[in-house]
Amino acid sequence: MAEKRKRAEPAVSLEQLPEALERAWLRRLAWHFDHVNYQYLDCALKRPVFLLGDSKKKLGSWDGNRRVLMISRHHILSHDWESVVDTLRHEMAHQYVQERLGLGAAAPHGREFKDACDLLRCDPAAKADTAALRKLEDSVVEKDRRLGRIKELLALAGSPNEHEAATAMRLARKYLLKYNLEFEDLATERDYGFIYLGDCAARIQEYQYVLSNILQEYFFVQAIWTYSYNPRRDKPGKRLQLCGTKQNLEIASYVYDYVTGAAGPLWEAHKNATATKKKVRGTRLQYLAGLLQGLKQKLERQKDTLEREQGLIWVGDSRLSEYWRHLNPRIRSVSGSGVARSRGYADGVRDGRKLNIRRGVSGKARKRGGLLDGPGSSRQAD
Repeated sequence: MAEKRKRAEPAVSLEQLPEALERAWLRRLAWHFDHVNYQYLDCALKRPVFLLGDSKKKLGSWDGNRRVLMISRHHILSHDWESVVDTLRHEMAHQYVQERLGLGAAAPHGREFKDACDLLRCDPAAKADTAALRKLEDSVVEKDRRLGRIKELLALAGSPNEHEAATAMRLARKYLLKYNLEFEDLATERDYGFIYLGDCAARIQEYQYVLSNILQEYFFVQAIWTYSYNPRRDKPGKRLQLCGTKQNLEIASYVYDYVTGAAGPLWEAHKNATATKKKVRGTRLQYLAGLLQGLKQKLERQKDTLEREQGLIWVGDSRLSEYWRHLNPRIRSVSGSGVARSRGYADGVRDGRKLNIRRGVSGKARKRGGLLDGPGSSRQAD
Protein backbone atom coordinates (compact mmCIF):
# COMPACT_ATOMS: atom_id res chain seq x y z
CA MET A 1 0.00 0.00 0.00
CA ALA A 2 2.14 2.81 -1.24
CA GLU A 3 4.80 1.72 1.18
CA LYS A 4 7.98 3.66 1.52
CA ARG A 5 10.79 1.92 -0.30
CA LYS A 6 11.45 -1.25 1.63
CA ARG A 7 14.88 -1.99 2.94
CA ALA A 8 16.39 -5.15 1.55
CA GLU A 9 16.06 -8.09 3.90
CA PRO A 10 19.36 -8.78 5.69
CA ALA A 11 21.41 -11.58 4.18
CA VAL A 12 21.07 -14.52 6.56
CA SER A 13 22.63 -17.86 5.65
CA LEU A 14 22.16 -21.22 7.32
CA GLU A 15 25.92 -21.63 7.53
CA GLN A 16 26.49 -18.37 9.41
CA LEU A 17 23.43 -17.80 11.57
CA PRO A 18 24.21 -15.38 14.41
CA GLU A 19 23.75 -17.00 17.80
CA ALA A 20 21.73 -14.01 18.97
CA LEU A 21 19.29 -14.52 16.08
CA GLU A 22 18.91 -18.22 16.86
CA ARG A 23 18.13 -17.39 20.48
CA ALA A 24 15.56 -14.86 19.28
CA TRP A 25 13.91 -17.51 17.08
CA LEU A 26 13.70 -19.91 20.02
CA ARG A 27 12.11 -17.22 22.17
CA ARG A 28 9.59 -16.45 19.45
CA LEU A 29 8.70 -20.12 18.98
CA ALA A 30 8.13 -20.35 22.74
CA TRP A 31 5.93 -17.23 22.59
CA HIS A 32 3.77 -18.69 19.82
CA PHE A 33 3.60 -22.02 21.65
CA ASP A 34 2.19 -20.24 24.71
CA HIS A 35 -0.23 -18.24 22.55
CA VAL A 36 -1.55 -21.29 20.68
CA ASN A 37 -1.69 -23.31 23.90
CA TYR A 38 -3.85 -20.61 25.49
CA GLN A 39 -5.99 -19.92 22.41
CA TYR A 40 -7.01 -23.48 21.63
CA LEU A 41 -6.05 -25.82 24.49
CA ASP A 42 -6.71 -23.69 27.57
CA CYS A 43 -3.02 -24.13 28.51
CA ALA A 44 -3.30 -27.93 28.61
CA LEU A 45 0.29 -28.51 27.41
CA LYS A 46 3.52 -27.95 29.30
CA ARG A 47 6.11 -25.97 27.41
CA PRO A 48 8.74 -28.33 25.91
CA VAL A 49 12.39 -27.71 25.08
CA PHE A 50 12.70 -25.98 21.71
CA LEU A 51 15.43 -26.90 19.27
CA LEU A 52 16.48 -25.59 15.85
CA GLY A 53 17.23 -28.42 13.43
CA ASP A 54 19.45 -28.66 10.36
CA SER A 55 17.23 -30.79 8.11
CA LYS A 56 15.84 -29.40 4.87
CA LYS A 57 13.31 -32.21 4.56
CA LYS A 58 12.05 -32.71 8.09
CA LEU A 59 10.74 -29.27 8.93
CA GLY A 60 9.46 -30.15 12.37
CA SER A 61 9.40 -33.03 14.86
CA TRP A 62 8.31 -33.97 18.36
CA ASP A 63 10.52 -36.18 20.56
CA GLY A 64 8.36 -37.30 23.46
CA ASN A 65 11.13 -39.10 25.31
CA ARG A 66 13.26 -35.96 25.55
CA ARG A 67 10.31 -33.53 25.38
CA VAL A 68 11.98 -31.70 22.52
CA LEU A 69 10.07 -29.86 19.81
CA MET A 70 12.26 -29.18 16.78
CA ILE A 71 11.74 -26.66 13.99
CA SER A 72 14.11 -26.56 11.03
CA ARG A 73 16.28 -23.48 10.48
CA HIS A 74 15.78 -23.98 6.75
CA HIS A 75 12.01 -23.90 7.27
CA ILE A 76 12.22 -20.57 9.11
CA LEU A 77 14.33 -18.98 6.38
CA SER A 78 12.48 -20.48 3.41
CA HIS A 79 8.79 -20.10 4.29
CA ASP A 80 6.55 -17.43 5.72
CA TRP A 81 6.17 -17.33 9.48
CA GLU A 82 2.55 -18.48 9.32
CA SER A 83 3.76 -21.73 7.76
CA VAL A 84 6.30 -22.13 10.57
CA VAL A 85 3.55 -21.64 13.16
CA ASP A 86 1.42 -24.23 11.37
CA THR A 87 4.32 -26.68 11.67
CA LEU A 88 4.58 -25.76 15.35
CA ARG A 89 0.88 -26.57 15.81
CA HIS A 90 1.37 -29.84 13.94
CA GLU A 91 4.05 -30.90 16.41
CA MET A 92 1.97 -29.66 19.34
CA ALA A 93 -0.74 -32.05 18.14
CA HIS A 94 1.75 -34.94 18.47
CA GLN A 95 2.63 -33.68 21.95
CA TYR A 96 -1.07 -33.48 22.86
CA VAL A 97 -1.73 -37.06 21.76
CA GLN A 98 1.20 -38.35 23.78
CA GLU A 99 1.04 -36.24 26.93
CA ARG A 100 -2.65 -35.45 27.31
CA LEU A 101 -4.24 -38.54 25.78
CA GLY A 102 -1.51 -40.92 26.92
CA LEU A 103 -1.29 -42.53 23.49
CA GLY A 104 2.42 -42.47 22.78
CA ALA A 105 2.20 -45.72 20.83
CA ALA A 106 -0.79 -44.62 18.75
CA ALA A 107 -0.50 -44.32 14.99
CA PRO A 108 1.56 -41.16 14.30
CA HIS A 109 -1.14 -39.68 12.09
CA GLY A 110 -4.17 -41.64 13.23
CA ARG A 111 -7.63 -40.55 14.30
CA GLU A 112 -6.46 -39.15 17.65
CA PHE A 113 -3.84 -37.05 15.92
CA LYS A 114 -6.38 -35.68 13.44
CA ASP A 115 -8.68 -34.79 16.34
CA ALA A 116 -5.79 -32.96 18.02
CA CYS A 117 -5.09 -31.08 14.79
CA ASP A 118 -8.72 -29.99 14.72
CA LEU A 119 -8.36 -28.65 18.26
CA LEU A 120 -5.24 -26.75 17.23
CA ARG A 121 -6.75 -25.53 13.93
CA CYS A 122 -3.90 -26.95 11.86
CA ASP A 123 -3.76 -29.16 8.79
CA PRO A 124 -2.80 -32.77 9.61
CA ALA A 125 -1.37 -33.14 6.10
CA ALA A 126 2.37 -32.65 5.63
CA LYS A 127 2.79 -29.42 3.72
CA ALA A 128 4.72 -26.21 4.21
CA ASP A 129 2.84 -23.68 2.13
CA THR A 130 -0.02 -22.02 4.00
CA ALA A 131 -0.26 -19.48 1.17
CA ALA A 132 -1.30 -22.05 -1.42
CA LEU A 133 -4.50 -20.18 -2.16
CA ARG A 134 -2.48 -17.09 -2.99
CA LYS A 135 -0.83 -18.91 -5.90
CA LEU A 136 -4.12 -19.73 -7.55
CA GLU A 137 -2.60 -21.57 -10.52
CA ASP A 138 -5.86 -23.50 -10.74
CA SER A 139 -8.07 -20.46 -10.48
CA VAL A 140 -11.46 -21.32 -9.00
CA VAL A 141 -12.86 -18.22 -10.67
CA GLU A 142 -11.66 -19.41 -14.06
CA LYS A 143 -13.41 -22.74 -13.50
CA ASP A 144 -16.69 -21.26 -12.27
CA ARG A 145 -18.78 -20.03 -15.18
CA ARG A 146 -21.07 -18.19 -12.82
CA LEU A 147 -18.15 -15.94 -11.94
CA GLY A 148 -17.07 -15.54 -15.54
CA ARG A 149 -19.37 -12.58 -16.05
CA ILE A 150 -17.90 -10.88 -12.99
CA LYS A 151 -14.43 -11.28 -14.44
CA GLU A 152 -15.53 -9.74 -17.73
CA LEU A 153 -17.08 -6.78 -15.93
CA LEU A 154 -13.95 -6.19 -13.88
CA ALA A 155 -12.06 -6.01 -17.15
CA LEU A 156 -14.58 -3.51 -18.57
CA ALA A 157 -14.23 -1.39 -15.44
CA GLY A 158 -10.81 -0.44 -16.73
CA SER A 159 -12.34 1.35 -19.69
CA PRO A 160 -11.15 4.93 -20.29
CA ASN A 161 -14.82 5.82 -20.74
CA GLU A 162 -15.79 6.94 -17.23
CA HIS A 163 -19.50 6.12 -17.62
CA GLU A 164 -18.78 2.66 -19.03
CA ALA A 165 -16.26 1.94 -16.28
CA ALA A 166 -18.62 3.02 -13.51
CA THR A 167 -21.47 0.95 -14.96
CA ALA A 168 -19.25 -2.12 -15.22
CA MET A 169 -18.13 -1.70 -11.64
CA ARG A 170 -21.73 -1.51 -10.40
CA LEU A 171 -22.70 -4.60 -12.37
CA ALA A 172 -19.70 -6.54 -11.11
CA ARG A 173 -20.73 -5.77 -7.53
CA LYS A 174 -24.33 -6.73 -8.36
CA TYR A 175 -23.41 -10.12 -9.83
CA LEU A 176 -20.98 -10.89 -7.03
CA LEU A 177 -23.72 -10.15 -4.51
CA LYS A 178 -26.27 -12.27 -6.39
CA TYR A 179 -23.72 -15.09 -6.64
CA ASN A 180 -23.29 -15.18 -2.86
CA LEU A 181 -27.00 -14.73 -2.16
CA GLU A 182 -27.76 -17.74 -4.34
CA PHE A 183 -25.50 -20.00 -2.29
CA GLU A 184 -26.89 -18.66 0.96
CA ASP A 185 -30.55 -19.07 -0.10
CA LEU A 186 -30.01 -22.64 -1.27
CA ALA A 187 -27.94 -23.51 1.81
CA THR A 188 -25.38 -24.92 -0.61
CA GLU A 189 -22.40 -26.61 1.00
CA ARG A 190 -19.40 -24.30 0.82
CA ASP A 191 -15.73 -24.90 1.54
CA TYR A 192 -14.01 -22.24 3.62
CA GLY A 193 -10.35 -21.44 3.95
CA PHE A 194 -8.00 -18.60 4.76
CA ILE A 195 -5.12 -16.67 3.24
CA TYR A 196 -2.55 -14.15 4.45
CA LEU A 197 -1.96 -10.88 2.63
CA GLY A 198 0.86 -8.37 2.79
CA ASP A 199 3.96 -8.46 4.94
CA CYS A 200 4.51 -8.56 8.67
CA ALA A 201 4.12 -4.97 9.90
CA ALA A 202 5.14 -3.67 13.31
CA ARG A 203 2.40 -1.04 13.20
CA ILE A 204 -0.88 -1.16 11.31
CA GLN A 205 -1.82 2.24 9.93
CA GLU A 206 -5.35 3.63 9.62
CA TYR A 207 -5.49 3.13 5.85
CA GLN A 208 -4.61 -0.54 6.30
CA TYR A 209 -7.47 -0.99 8.74
CA VAL A 210 -9.80 0.74 6.28
CA LEU A 211 -8.69 -1.56 3.46
CA SER A 212 -9.27 -4.67 5.56
CA ASN A 213 -12.71 -3.30 6.43
CA ILE A 214 -13.48 -2.74 2.73
CA LEU A 215 -12.65 -6.35 1.96
CA GLN A 216 -14.83 -7.57 4.82
CA GLU A 217 -17.78 -5.29 4.15
CA TYR A 218 -17.99 -5.55 0.35
CA PHE A 219 -16.18 -8.70 -0.79
CA PHE A 220 -17.71 -11.46 1.36
CA VAL A 221 -14.72 -12.36 3.53
CA GLN A 222 -13.87 -12.00 7.22
CA ALA A 223 -10.69 -10.11 8.11
CA ILE A 224 -8.44 -10.07 11.16
CA TRP A 225 -4.92 -8.84 11.89
CA THR A 226 -3.02 -11.80 13.36
CA TYR A 227 0.31 -12.01 15.17
CA SER A 228 3.25 -12.53 12.86
CA TYR A 229 7.05 -12.26 12.86
CA ASN A 230 9.94 -11.34 10.56
CA PRO A 231 12.66 -13.86 11.49
CA ARG A 232 15.40 -12.23 9.42
CA ARG A 233 14.99 -8.96 11.29
CA ASP A 234 13.76 -10.40 14.58
CA LYS A 235 10.76 -8.08 14.39
CA PRO A 236 7.31 -9.12 15.67
CA GLY A 237 4.25 -7.61 14.05
CA LYS A 238 0.88 -8.39 12.52
CA ARG A 239 -0.39 -9.64 9.19
CA LEU A 240 -3.81 -9.59 7.53
CA GLN A 241 -5.71 -12.87 7.46
CA LEU A 242 -8.85 -13.30 5.33
CA CYS A 243 -11.35 -16.13 5.74
CA GLY A 244 -13.94 -17.12 3.16
CA THR A 245 -14.76 -19.40 0.25
CA LYS A 246 -12.05 -19.98 -2.32
CA GLN A 247 -13.97 -17.95 -4.89
CA ASN A 248 -14.39 -14.95 -2.61
CA LEU A 249 -10.83 -15.20 -1.30
CA GLU A 250 -9.51 -15.12 -4.84
CA ILE A 251 -11.43 -11.98 -5.72
CA ALA A 252 -10.64 -10.29 -2.40
CA SER A 253 -6.93 -11.02 -2.78
CA TYR A 254 -6.91 -9.37 -6.19
CA VAL A 255 -8.73 -6.35 -4.82
CA TYR A 256 -6.09 -6.09 -2.09
CA ASP A 257 -3.16 -6.48 -4.50
CA TYR A 258 -4.34 -3.93 -6.99
CA VAL A 259 -5.48 -1.39 -4.41
CA THR A 260 -2.07 -1.51 -2.76
CA GLY A 261 -0.40 -1.28 -6.15
CA ALA A 262 -2.39 1.75 -7.26
CA ALA A 263 -2.15 3.78 -4.06
CA GLY A 264 1.54 4.59 -4.54
CA PRO A 265 1.18 6.23 -7.98
CA LEU A 266 -1.92 8.11 -6.81
CA TRP A 267 -0.02 9.51 -3.83
CA GLU A 268 2.90 10.54 -6.05
CA ALA A 269 0.52 12.24 -8.49
CA HIS A 270 -1.20 14.07 -5.64
CA LYS A 271 2.12 15.14 -4.13
CA ASN A 272 3.36 16.48 -7.45
CA ALA A 273 0.08 18.27 -8.15
CA THR A 274 -0.15 20.12 -4.84
CA ALA A 275 1.21 23.64 -4.79
CA THR A 276 3.10 23.39 -1.52
CA LYS A 277 6.53 21.81 -1.53
CA LYS A 278 6.82 21.78 2.23
CA LYS A 279 7.11 18.32 3.66
CA VAL A 280 4.48 17.91 6.36
CA ARG A 281 4.80 15.03 8.79
CA GLY A 282 2.01 12.50 8.34
CA THR A 283 0.69 13.94 5.06
CA ARG A 284 1.16 10.67 3.19
CA LEU A 285 -0.70 8.66 5.85
CA GLN A 286 -3.54 11.16 5.87
CA TYR A 287 -3.88 11.06 2.10
CA LEU A 288 -3.90 7.25 2.05
CA ALA A 289 -6.49 7.10 4.83
CA GLY A 290 -8.66 9.53 2.89
CA LEU A 291 -8.14 7.61 -0.35
CA LEU A 292 -9.43 4.39 1.18
CA GLN A 293 -12.29 6.16 2.93
CA GLY A 294 -13.33 7.66 -0.40
CA LEU A 295 -13.35 4.22 -2.02
CA LYS A 296 -15.32 2.85 0.93
CA GLN A 297 -17.91 5.60 0.55
CA LYS A 298 -18.27 4.82 -3.14
CA LEU A 299 -18.78 1.11 -2.47
CA GLU A 300 -21.29 1.94 0.26
CA ARG A 301 -23.33 4.03 -2.18
CA GLN A 302 -23.34 1.14 -4.63
CA LYS A 303 -24.48 -1.18 -1.86
CA ASP A 304 -27.34 1.17 -0.95
CA THR A 305 -28.39 1.38 -4.60
CA LEU A 306 -28.49 -2.41 -4.94
CA GLU A 307 -30.61 -2.69 -1.82
CA ARG A 308 -32.98 0.10 -2.82
CA GLU A 309 -33.39 -0.59 -6.54
CA GLN A 310 -32.73 -4.32 -6.82
CA GLY A 311 -33.83 -5.56 -3.41
CA LEU A 312 -30.48 -7.33 -3.02
CA ILE A 313 -29.70 -7.34 0.69
CA TRP A 314 -26.79 -9.25 2.18
CA VAL A 315 -27.31 -10.19 5.82
CA GLY A 316 -24.11 -12.19 6.17
CA ASP A 317 -22.88 -15.77 5.91
CA SER A 318 -23.57 -17.51 9.21
CA ARG A 319 -21.42 -20.50 8.25
CA LEU A 320 -18.47 -18.24 7.50
CA SER A 321 -18.95 -16.56 10.87
CA GLU A 322 -18.88 -19.97 12.55
CA TYR A 323 -15.71 -20.93 10.67
CA TRP A 324 -14.04 -17.62 11.56
CA ARG A 325 -14.88 -18.03 15.23
CA HIS A 326 -13.57 -21.59 15.10
CA LEU A 327 -10.23 -20.19 13.94
CA ASN A 328 -10.34 -17.26 16.37
CA PRO A 329 -12.10 -18.38 19.57
CA ARG A 330 -10.67 -15.66 21.80
CA ILE A 331 -11.25 -12.36 20.04
CA ARG A 332 -11.27 -8.92 21.55
CA SER A 333 -11.89 -5.64 19.75
CA VAL A 334 -9.18 -3.02 19.50
CA SER A 335 -9.18 0.47 18.08
CA GLY A 336 -6.49 2.80 16.82
CA SER A 337 -6.14 6.51 17.26
CA GLY A 338 -5.78 7.14 13.52
CA VAL A 339 -4.23 10.36 12.28
CA ALA A 340 -5.18 14.00 12.51
CA ARG A 341 -7.28 15.24 9.59
CA SER A 342 -5.86 17.65 7.06
CA ARG A 343 -6.30 18.87 3.51
CA GLY A 344 -4.42 15.77 2.36
CA TYR A 345 -7.08 13.55 3.91
CA ALA A 346 -9.85 15.45 2.13
CA ASP A 347 -7.97 15.19 -1.16
CA GLY A 348 -7.59 11.45 -0.61
CA VAL A 349 -11.34 11.06 -0.02
CA ARG A 350 -12.02 12.96 -3.24
CA ASP A 351 -9.65 10.75 -5.25
CA GLY A 352 -10.98 7.59 -3.62
CA ARG A 353 -14.52 8.41 -4.76
CA LYS A 354 -13.25 8.45 -8.35
CA LEU A 355 -11.65 5.01 -8.22
CA ASN A 356 -13.00 2.18 -10.35
CA ILE A 357 -12.20 -1.45 -9.68
CA ARG A 358 -10.94 -2.98 -12.86
CA ARG A 359 -9.52 -6.18 -14.25
CA GLY A 360 -7.66 -8.41 -11.89
CA VAL A 361 -9.13 -11.91 -11.87
CA SER A 362 -7.08 -14.39 -13.85
CA GLY A 363 -5.57 -17.82 -13.50
CA LYS A 364 -2.50 -16.51 -11.71
CA ALA A 365 -2.31 -13.97 -8.95
CA ARG A 366 -0.19 -10.89 -9.43
CA LYS A 367 1.41 -9.28 -6.42
CA ARG A 368 1.04 -5.73 -7.66
CA GLY A 369 -0.95 -3.93 -10.29
CA GLY A 370 -3.52 -1.26 -10.88
CA LEU A 371 -6.91 -2.52 -9.85
CA LEU A 372 -7.86 1.07 -9.23
CA ASP A 373 -7.86 3.81 -11.81
CA GLY A 374 -7.63 7.23 -10.25
CA PRO A 375 -7.93 10.76 -11.53
CA GLY A 376 -5.29 11.44 -14.15
CA SER A 377 -4.25 8.21 -14.50
CA SER A 378 6.28 -29.12 2.19
CA ARG A 379 6.23 -29.45 5.46
CA GLN A 380 7.43 -33.04 6.23
CA ALA A 381 6.53 -33.33 9.87
CA ASP A 382 6.58 -36.29 12.17
